[in-house]
Parts: sequence; C-alpha cells; structure tokens
Amino acid sequence: MSSTIRWGILGAGHVARAFAQGLRTLPDASLVGVASRTQATAKDFARQIPVQRVYKSYDELVADPSVDVIYVATPHHRHMEDCLLCLEQNKPVLCEKPFTVNAREARRVIELARKRHVFCMEAMWMRFFPAMQKARELVNSGMIGEARMLTADFGVATAYDAQSRFYDPAKGGGALLDRGVYAISLALMLFGMPDRIVSQAGMSASGVDEHSALLMHFPQGRLALLSASLSTNTGSEAAIMGTRGKLRIHAPFYCSERLSLTRYTPSVDTPASASGLKQQLITGLKQSRLVRRTYQHLKPLITRSERSFRLPVVGNGYNYEAAEVMRCLRAGELESKLMPLDETLRIMEIMDEVRSQWGLRYPGE
Repeated sequence: MSSTIRWGILGAGHVARAFAQGLRTLPDASLVGVASRTQATAKDFARQIPVQRVYKSYDELVADPSVDVIYVATPHHRHMEDCLLCLEQNKPVLCEKPFTVNAREARRVIELARKRHVFCMEAMWMRFFPAMQKARELVNSGMIGEARMLTADFGVATAYDAQSRFYDPAKGGGALLDRGVYAISLALMLFGMPDRIVSQAGMSASGVDEHSALLMHFPQGRLALLSASLSTNTGSEAAIMGTRGKLRIHAPFYCSERLSLTRYTPSVDTPASASGLKQQLITGLKQSRLVRRTYQHLKPLITRSERSFRLPVVGNGYNYEAAEVMRCLRAGELESKLMPLDETLRIMEIMDEVRSQWGLRYPGE
C-alpha cells in the first residue's frame, strides 16, 4: 500500500460529493475518479470537486489499477450489486449505509468479501465521530453505572414524492432504512444484540414506513426505545441512562459534537451491621430538623454532578470513516473493529424482522 491511498467513488449524488469533500482533509488520501449512471451527473460532480478522471461506467472505474479502494455511494437498492462488482475485482469497499436492502443481500456481500480476503465495511459514519467514540468510552467505563436504558430518535420532515428514494418501495424507501438504521446501530454498539423487538409503523401512501417506533429488549433487562420519521422533525437526540447517571448525546446524535454527563450519588442507607450506638446516632441525626433542612439545601450539590464534553469535528465528518478504512488497509485488516461485518449483518437482520412485523416487503423479496 502506497503512502497515499487512492479512492474511486461509485455514484455522484449529494453523499458522494460530501464524502469527496471529506477526503480533501486527509493528506494521505487522493480521489482518482468518479463514475455515475449518467455522464452528465459525473461531469457535474467533477466541475464542483477536483477529480483526476470521470469514468464512462462503473466497470471502467472498478477495473482501473490506479484505484486502491472504492466508496459505494449509489442508492441503497443498488448496494449489493455494486459491492459485488468491486469485490469480484478484489477492490476494497466502503459501502454507504444501509449496507444493503436486506440481510440476504448483506450476507452475499460479506461472504464474497471473506472468500476473496478483501476489506469491506459499512459506512456508518456516526461510529467514527470523536463524540461517539467518547460516548462509548464513558458508558463502558461505568461513568453512568450500569447502563439500563437508551432512547434515540431521528426525524426530518421530507416532502412526499412517491418516486423519490425516500418513498419508493423499489428503491428500498422508508424511514427505517434511511434513518432508523442509525439508532439501531447505536443500540447494538452499546448494548449488543437484542433478544426481543416490538415495533409499530405508520405507512405512507406508497406503502413504505413514514414513521416508526421500536422497543428493543436486551439481555440483563436493558431497553432501547428508538424512533425514525420522514414526516416530522424530531429532536434527533440520544440518551443513555444508567444506575448512577445519564449521558446525553446532543442533536444531531449521529454527528454530534457535544455530550452531557450527569452523575448521581446513591442515597446512603443505614447498614444492617451498624453497632447499636452508631445506629442510634444515625437515627437521631435523621430525626433532627436542622440536619434535615441542611441536607435538603445541600442535596442537589451532594447527589448530582454535571459535566459537558465538546468534541469538535474536523472536516465534514466523512473523513473519519475514510481514515479508519485507510488505517485498516495499511494494517492488513480485512474488517474494522469499530464497524465489523457481523454487526452490520445483525443490523440488517433486525430491520428485516421489524419490517416483517409491519408486513413491509420490497419488490423482489
């Protein structure tokens, strides 16, 4: 692997352009070229973002030996086909979320990547932000005690258009795959795999989920309440509640730059083993009006502490996932420990199960 890692991009839409801008903040990355389904779109991309080549087809880009790794930024109903195209030419792949439309497709991509020993990763950019890395560290270190509950929502009102990728079943439309995937990925990152899921959805006129709510139960009784919407603007925040505190991931949680940690000190009860004299002393103090009044004034200071973390984003955020891919390629790692393929598959399986509860099937399933 050369000192500079050379990227190609399949797709020339909004996300592809944002990713290309992110690459420009990495001195050890270069963008070789872009390919789109139409030459006009690819050329428009090249007018906005410096690029060495505009390819005539996806096949031409994938076959170029000067490209080290490919970012798949096509609509997600094309992800499986485009990932397989790259992997069959032994080209490492970073595939935009959701990884595919369903678990069956994800399994095909993962199996081929492992069979050919080629790097592959889902581009869940949220996981690589400094704030999200800090959130994971704080939760895993026990700063909020034992994590028991998680809430997360992602809703942005999007005008209804039955032909758009948001609402078209043939394009894998719906709030779940476009927005709910973030909250599900967060829940699995922090709590592991759920053992029960209950969900409800409101369906659009085109037949895909317009908004939805999921209640996920995890081993040891942990719960996650998640929601996603195409029809309403929500707070788009996340919070993890534990036995000794709460961690708030400020909006938008999927690319946050700020965390708030609130810690609580448990109430002190009289231990059963206290001596008789000590027991009497503690009981007497509790009955003292002066002690009780003083305690009530000091209680907020004694039992609660708050701390904020500001973790500014360098670049536009897409550079973090690109940097992780390049680190893996240089280290000879075929998967990222921060976004492993097995976890990507579990996320797809969960979304399959949720859609089955609603009776939502995409064409071809």
